[in-house]
Amino acid sequence: MSAPLTVWVLQTGEPLPTDSGNPRPMRAMNLAKTLVAAGHKVVLWSSSFYHQEKRHRAAGNDRLTVSPLLEVRLIASPGYQRNIGPGRLWDHAVLGRNLAKLLAAETTQPDVAFVGYPPIETAAVMTRWLAERHVPCMVDVKDQWPTIFTDPLPGFLRPVGRIALAPYFHYGRRALRDATALSAMADGFLQWAAGFAGRAVHEMDRVVPLTAPSGEVSSAELAEAGLWWDALGVRNDGGQRICFIGSHSSAFDMGPVFEAARLTAAAGNSCQFVLCGEGQHTADWRRNAMDLPNVCFPGWIDRAKIEALALRSTAALAPYRNSDDFMMSIPNKVVDSLALGLPVLSPLRGEVRQLISASSVGVSYGDGSGETLAECIARLKHEPGLRDRLAANALNLFRARFSFDTVYGGLVRHLEIMAQRARQS
Repeated sequence: MSAPLTVWVLQTGEPLPTDSGNPRPMRAMNLAKTLVAAGHKVVLWSSSFYHQEKRHRAAGNDRLTVSPLLEVRLIASPGYQRNIGPGRLWDHAVLGRNLAKLLAAETTQPDVAFVGYPPIETAAVMTRWLAERHVPCMVDVKDQWPTIFTDPLPGFLRPVGRIALAPYFHYGRRALRDATALSAMADGFLQWAAGFAGRAVHEMDRVVPLTAPSGEVSSAELAEAGLWWDALGVRNDGGQRICFIGSHSSAFDMGPVFEAARLTAAAGNSCQFVLCGEGQHTADWRRNAMDLPNVCFPGWIDRAKIEALALRSTAALAPYRNSDDFMMSIPNKVVDSLALGLPVLSPLRGEVRQLISASSVGVSYGDGSGETLAECIARLKHEPGLRDRLAANALNLFRARFSFDTVYGGLVRHLEIMAQRARQS
């Protein structure tokens, strides 16, 4: 292990270790936890506005001590109620301005930093401040801002969109150019980030897949969860069962899922579809499944119920829409499926389809695949050996490439190297 470092992590829009309840850890919490376990001091910068719950964590700027090695600094912002709209743009502008004010009064600096992108404003402010002080910094690219707003426009309108968003293009590129290194959840995203910054990918850049620490579930908790599923009619009877666990959002195209449920039922296949979670589209999903007795909506479930469900499931759905950002990444639903040892069923082209094909960890459906979801499910039913091979491959791939220790342990070592190089230069 290197000498203890002070590491700044800037990630807004994610849960924090100071949030109530049991929020699912994302980049900020996972990295902070691993850094602290390695003996490093972490200052975690984030917004006072809690994106997931659309509420404020504090009335303004605040500092919270979690432990001797972990401090959370909250940056004031007005908040917003819609994920897409002028309210969120204004919130990010104020967030960047308030971060600049806090940094102007800051008397310390880290040994190395890890900065989330977007928001563009906070990333641009932080990376410029760090660059002026020769502090090495890795920028973690999560979305293709601002091109994500202009690329969907008709060709003749894109130049107009770029002019309208010119400040975002300027500050976005500057943030990536000020960084010592770039990271992203998949190679496609990393290539885009480097290209947007106007350079090639170099040795200090890194792919950091999305993953999460495995939960510790006792045999008693697993047995209790199994009884809960039995009471719900989701039995451990060896029948075919397809599961989905996640937010019911517009990111997912559920049309083929409900069509597959109808077709499998009509064909006499007793396949059950278990769609866990809730969200803004839950009512629509339930309405589409009103006449489908083989579709079940259990709501949100805990880790024990997730693992119990996986033990009685054939495969897991990752029904993402084929948008550029999803096609260039390996989203968390895919990684979650691998972690559970379940074959992945997904219509995603790009990185996910390549992963499924190269590693034999699932089946692709939809455009370009040659199969509908219903046909994929039928194939898994009639070829049980295929399902078992895909499941084994999924778990092996997760352990080799996506396990928490592999991903975040490697990232911590990479940040240590960045800090060491900066000290020697």
